[in-house]
Amino acid sequence: MLTQAAAVRYLLGRGLISSRVIVEGDLVVSDASSRHQNFKVISDAGPCYLLKQGFGPQKAADVAREGLVYEALSAQPGTRSYLCEFDGYDPREQVLILELIPDAVDLRAYHLRRRRPSVRVAAAVGEALGSLHSIPVTRSGRAFLPEWPAGILSLHRPDLTIFRDASAASLELIKIVQNTPGFGEHLDDLCRSWRPETVVHNDIKWDNVIVVPSTVAAGRPRLKLVDWESAGRGDPRWDIGSALAHYLSFWVFSIPVTGAAPPHGFAALARRPLTSMQPAIRACWQAYVSRLGLDEATADMRLRDAVRFSAARLVQTAFEAAQVSTELTSGMTLHLQLSINMLQRPREAAVHLLGLRQPADLG
Repeated sequence: MLTQAAAVRYLLGRGLISSRVIVEGDLVVSDASSRHQNFKVISDAGPCYLLKQGFGPQKAADVAREGLVYEALSAQPGTRSYLCEFDGYDPREQVLILELIPDAVDLRAYHLRRRRPSVRVAAAVGEALGSLHSIPVTRSGRAFLPEWPAGILSLHRPDLTIFRDASAASLELIKIVQNTPGFGEHLDDLCRSWRPETVVHNDIKWDNVIVVPSTVAAGRPRLKLVDWESAGRGDPRWDIGSALAHYLSFWVFSIPVTGAAPPHGFAALARRPLTSMQPAIRACWQAYVSRLGLDEATADMRLRDAVRFSAARLVQTAFEAAQVSTELTSGMTLHLQLSINMLQRPREAAVHLLGLRQPADLG
């Protein structure tokens, strides 16, 4: 595995930085490891890089696969602009080398600085996903093997490994899903309807979208989709549904549920009101539909399905939060309540939650 000092020697050896940058510049190497070992190499005098290595054989294989994805998508004109520049994958050292944009932030951090989500950025997300989902599966290459349905769709049917990896809060969440009438049946229905018909990112969330703030202010948002190790041939409704779901999560997690407020009054206390999410949701969806060139009937059908997959993504968001929590919080349980409501009434959810249809369009 690379070290901070070895990272500089490694880039020198590959000719990606010069000794002049080290001597005359202000080269900084910082450890940004999480699930993988990551080093950020930043310099005002030269290019900046992210070096990524996997911890252990499985994580190393994931990073190698991500390298294949970058190689394949970099050859697609429609998606190249939404990728960090790919500087190669080194199979010997098992290192993925990517462009690093120093002043970029992930979409979660960007939105936390603002009173409401950016409509321009939301539209750019929709256009990026539309571009990705325009790639014919026949041209996707060996980097994109067929993917099984998203694992969260079988959360209510866990195998024994769940007891090895899940937290107590996660197990409590699973029990709620299992004991809520109809919840499991709805997830089963989504699983059966899974159609691996396009290339998908498979892990769309605000942490995996980075944006350069200065470009938004200039009116031309520049954003990149990152962490492609889960990409494959999958169901595009899962990707766009995940994108829409995170606006709802932003709203739900801002609701301060307390014993002093009656349940019907919770939404009114949100620090991030639902009405402030809806313009961005509309912009994201409309840009997505426009990029794919969907006619009205096809767009309506895709929307109904996207709402249902958004509901499933809410369950996943709650589960991921429960994995790092000592107890099941009110925000997590509100995610589950919102999810089952959306699964039961997707058309109404499109109108009243997402703000994407008028009541007269319900039919």
